[in-house]
Amino acid sequence: MGPFILFVLDLLSAAVAFVTSYYAYRTDRLADSPLLKAIAFGFMLLGVGLLTEAGTSVALGQTLAEAHISKLLGVIATVAYLSTQMVAYAVFAAGYGLLAFGRSKAAMVPAVAVVGARIIDFAGLYRFAVLSYFVVLVLLAYIVFQGVLIHSKARSRFSLLVLLAFTLVMASHAILLASVIALSGGLFLIGASVQFFGFLSLLVFLLRSGRVGAG
Repeated sequence: MGPFILFVLDLLSAAVAFVTSYYAYRTDRLADSPLLKAIAFGFMLLGVGLLTEAGTSVALGQTLAEAHISKLLGVIATVAYLSTQMVAYAVFAAGYGLLAFGRSKAAMVPAVAVVGARIIDFAGLYRFAVLSYFVVLVLLAYIVFQGVLIHSKARSRFSLLVLLAFTLVMASHAILLASVIALSGGLFLIGASVQFFGFLSLLVFLLRSGRVGAG
């Protein structure tokens, strides 16, 4: 039952991610915001990654947190999903960094994630899974911190709502990291559910705000 619920959550989250990417892209054509560009590209990557995880959970009949994956297909799919997820959140972090620091310093954020991902060369799949969720959690902490700074400088309804959405996503990844460490399928499903509502809230905020700085 657990893998099926995760499959449904992944499909729903992927659908929300793709729609969010579309509306962020459409809104960015009017607002020309680096954050909206990052959201559009990052959520496209997350959508692809979530579809990969959905297929893996059904094909193997297990969640990522319940057992070590032995089949080659499962290993490849899992590494692809975790790597795509890290890149997506690095893109979000870079988008916030462009708003806060400019291009030179923002470019260092994705570089940190790429260096961290190299550890898979000598670490097993389980360790890589723990590492990837930890890296994503660190990136989300950076995103939320920069979101607080940006909102404090230029208060707007859009920046606040996006900050709240990413805070919810950060909470979901704290739960997901704990579930992977503890190998708890139940915690993993809770984290995936919170992540879905975080994605959905960001989509709702984009639809309601319409443009950056909407009050």
